[in-house]
Amino acid sequence: MEIEKLMACYCSAREIQSFYTNCLNSDSLSPKERDLLITLIKNASNSSTLLKEYCQIQANEI
Repeated sequence: MEIEKLMACYCSAREIQSFYTNCLNSDSLSPKERDLLITLIKNASNSSTLLKEYCQIQANEI
């Protein structure tokens, strides 16, 4: 896969993480909803970290 497409995936993962983080600002969240959002934020963070690390490795190989 082209590095540009991987970087686009990375950017999307970061946008999703930001969206979930903004959702945490709601005062109407139940504790279960808050926990769900925190789990989703962690998953999005892990995804973006993996993509970033892979892109860095690929860039160093060029």
